[in-house]
Amino acid sequence: MDTTEIKKIIQLYFDGCFEGNREKIDQVFHAGAHVYGHAQDGSLSDTPRDDFVNRVGSRTGDPPTYDREDEILSIEFTGEKTAIAKVKIRVFNTRFTDMLCFMELGGKWGVIAKVYAGVPVA
Repeated sequence: MDTTEIKKIIQLYFDGCFEGNREKIDQVFHAGAHVYGHAQDGSLSDTPRDDFVNRVGSRTGDPPTYDREDEILSIEFTGEKTAIAKVKIRVFNTRFTDMLCFMELGGKWGVIAKVYAGVPVA
């Protein structure tokens, strides 16, 4: 299967996160998507799509002073209209490994769920 569309969406994700660009991040996620990870107390953090988009898009000020770090580690189609991408991305002082779960809905590919883990940058 062709990964071209998935790679375009991942690039929008990388650009949107680095730039704090709400419009780009908004294009990445399907309506109803969720972002999952661990809260600071170790419990489940379940963030609805719109909250995540607003959080990323609400950053203001100068562009980041750190070098960009983003990489596609793998893309695997799990069905005709589903795929999983494993990516790494740095956002401020944290390096994240994200599992982006893609679905094609209504002829459009997008992320339906993101599961992340982060480690502080030394």
